Amino acid sequence: MSVTPPAAFYTPLKHPFQPEASGDRQIGRALMEGLRACGFEPELASRMATWRREFEPGVAERLDRAGAFIVETLVRRYRRRPPARRPRFWMTYQNYHRCPDLLGPAVATALDIPYILVNPAISNASRRTPFRPWVSAARLAVRRADLIFAMSPRDVPRLALVRSLGFGAERLLLLPPAVDVARFEVDSSIRAAYRSELARHFAASDGPLCLCVAMMRQVDKFDSYSLLAAAFRRLYSERPGRPWRLLVVGDGPARPMVEAAMASLPADRVCHLGSLEPQALSPIYLGADLFAFPGIGEEYGLVYLEAAAAGLPIVACQGPGPNFMVPPGGGLLTDPTPDAFAEGLRRLLDDPDECQRMGASAHRFVALERSMEAFRKRLREGLARLALL
Repeated sequence: MSVTPPAAFYTPLKHPFQPEASGDRQIGRALMEGLRACGFEPELASRMATWRREFEPGVAERLDRAGAFIVETLVRRYRRRPPARRPRFWMTYQNYHRCPDLLGPAVATALDIPYILVNPAISNASRRTPFRPWVSAARLAVRRADLIFAMSPRDVPRLALVRSLGFGAERLLLLPPAVDVARFEVDSSIRAAYRSELARHFAASDGPLCLCVAMMRQVDKFDSYSLLAAAFRRLYSERPGRPWRLLVVGDGPARPMVEAAMASLPADRVCHLGSLEPQALSPIYLGADLFAFPGIGEEYGLVYLEAAAAGLPIVACQGPGPNFMVPPGGGLLTDPTPDAFAEGLRRLLDDPDECQRMGASAHRFVALERSMEAFRKRLREGLARLALL
């Protein structure tokens, strides 16, 4: 009887089993599923989170001590196993100066197994930053890695500078985020049923349904919600009779602020659904007409890929995340101002044909380039370069 070889998996930012829905949680789960598809059994090595918005030396010291204890415990535990049940490699998703991997490099070195990084980032912070100890720790992890998967092309040049040319050519690979396109493959009658179900949430009886899906945090997200509300206020003030409805999915500590920002819009046109799990979101995407979220400060924005997979055209603001995640020809990227965003919304609301063309283009791009099949193929190709397959 063959034994499925284990792989140690770790996420210092957010572990894959946390209750709060997020794009990072989804990507972590996708990586674990991808490893299973490649013939490994991923084991979550630890739930220790190192992420901090501000660097506090006392907290960092406690995390360093906790990390050293966990490393010692894991090494001892793994060494007690029969060789066939020891991890074949260690994979860490996320590693940068605000959430360094304090475990993986030490465990992999002690066990003499490959160390793999997914989506690391190199800080350009000066040496005077309070995060200097963790800037060094994150760089050491990158230097220790036997294989690196970057999730955005913008990270590749900086990562390559830390390693040799040979490493960059052979062991630094692109692994873009992906979605399960099959969740969104339904016929027109089912879409119509989903749309009718969503219409029940609104007193307004007609108009394209604009969807926004995002967590509600004061930092990172609220600026986008505020801009979104301001853009719709401009649309309404210039032409109150233009039909549209806005469905907001998300929750978090900034929800009262978000709802206050949306309160200036007609109550019969706005609905807040709260937080939904990824599987419950599929009918929501499929019942909508377009996706609208500025994405200010977003590093990625998995919701853009989900919307595209559902065939929705997208309106977002230019920035690192939207620029990479909004499919070419599948949406509009505007300046980060209410007027510019309102113009993007106006263009799609007033031209259903263009809306449909962009939605179809978005879906094709995701089906070809950002499907889970494509994701697993790239993952498999990387593991093969370490002779793990």
